[in-house]
Amino acid sequence: MIYEKICKAREYPAVQTLLAFFDGEIFPVVYAFLTLLCSFLGVEIAFFALTAVIFWFVTLFGKDSKPVIAPLVLFIYAISQRHTSQPPYSSDFLYGVPFLATSCTLAAITFALFLFRLIVYPSTDSVIKGKPVMRWGLLALAAALLLNGAFYSGYTFSDFLLGAAIAFSFVFFYVYFYHTLIWRDTTALSVARVLTLACAVIMLQLAEMYLFDGVIVDGSIDKDKIILGWGMSNNVGGMLAMFLPAPFYLAYREKHGWLYYLLGLLVFLGVVLTCSRTSVLVGAIILLVILVLLAIRGKNVCAIRIIDVVLAVCAVVACVVFRDKLAELFEHYIERGFDDTGRFEIWAHGWNNFLKAPLFGVGFYTPIAPDWSYNIENWLFPDMYHNTFVQMLASCGILGAAAYSFHVCQGLYLCFRKPTSERLFFFFVIAILSGMSLADNHIVHVFPALVYSMLLAFCEKDFAQAKAAEPPRTAEEATEDNVAEEAADGAPSDGKGERA
Repeated sequence: MIYEKICKAREYPAVQTLLAFFDGEIFPVVYAFLTLLCSFLGVEIAFFALTAVIFWFVTLFGKDSKPVIAPLVLFIYAISQRHTSQPPYSSDFLYGVPFLATSCTLAAITFALFLFRLIVYPSTDSVIKGKPVMRWGLLALAAALLLNGAFYSGYTFSDFLLGAAIAFSFVFFYVYFYHTLIWRDTTALSVARVLTLACAVIMLQLAEMYLFDGVIVDGSIDKDKIILGWGMSNNVGGMLAMFLPAPFYLAYREKHGWLYYLLGLLVFLGVVLTCSRTSVLVGAIILLVILVLLAIRGKNVCAIRIIDVVLAVCAVVACVVFRDKLAELFEHYIERGFDDTGRFEIWAHGWNNFLKAPLFGVGFYTPIAPDWSYNIENWLFPDMYHNTFVQMLASCGILGAAAYSFHVCQGLYLCFRKPTSERLFFFFVIAILSGMSLADNHIVHVFPALVYSMLLAFCEKDFAQAKAAEPPRTAEEATEDNVAEEAADGAPSDGKGERA
């Protein structure tokens, strides 16, 4: 009854016009522009309210949740420098009652509306009814995060809240898009365009800092001055590196993809300019793999090979002619080199904390070491261990580390079982995020995990389509599969695919 009324309302001209706009290619560009504008003007509450209304409208009336992709990826970059809680700005805006009350109210309505859609809308497939690859691994990971620090003497309610927030970020949009997204041949292209727009927004914010915030001091980059509303240098470099595969996927698929190829190389230069060594290292490894693949296959192989040769010659000439200037500009890399910046000591403390509570860990808010802290002033998250596995061991115990390992194995199976270029693209994004998280905290921060969760759902959708496109199995193949399944279940078989 309710669903029929929604379908009737969906046919109104105004609703159809809005749905068509949100589903088109112009909306992500408009939203990206508004995101950039908000990051300069500091009107976050109004912008987040607008974002929530768009999400509600699409969730209630849209058949396909594709329009939600742009807001999900981009909304966090709207937080302005003036409102960041990090020095030198040290604003209390993100902790103020107006912002927190508005954000919590919008989030609660959003969650309730999604539950409404799950209950009211008919569904031929769901996380519960269907057979998604990632289901049990994600549930195990969410349970481990919720139980972080359980029964430890220093356990606090804050441990539960943060564990719940991280678990939610890993699971919610996976479930949301699995239920609401209609997978099309062009969906991955739309995702790549949104991620590329995110790169453009971050690059413009980075350019603004370089031009007006005095990032270069005495000819060298001062990493401590690279601070945006939503993060500092490592966060900025990490996000750029995470989205780096997007323009290269467009270079592979689009007719004039060589333009996206150049944009991708420019984005990697942006990663280098953040002085985030982990982001540069992990991004460079994946970038090298991507460059090799694009020089072999795609619509623009000849143009890409020419670009590679020209840029390689230019890079060599620049390094020879401007050697001293470049050394001065990137002095941070030369001074730090491969120094671990205290990470080995942090990991050792993480292991010691794990030994205090091996089963469920010591929780997220137990200090890394007694009377020691990063001394990050007025920041949203507690001190982290700069390694996902150490984090899971220390905060969530052996159960957390096992759950995360199981989740990773399922993800690898999902990406490389009958792989497609779309899932390979998603894998590169996930691999960069996961790789950087072996030396930084990205994946256990809420916002990168939201995108991670979304991409896992897209991998599931693409995998399901690939399976549906497979030719029908022969009777002999079906029998072999049934026998294998029965053997795994421990049930006897008569060799004909039937239980004895």
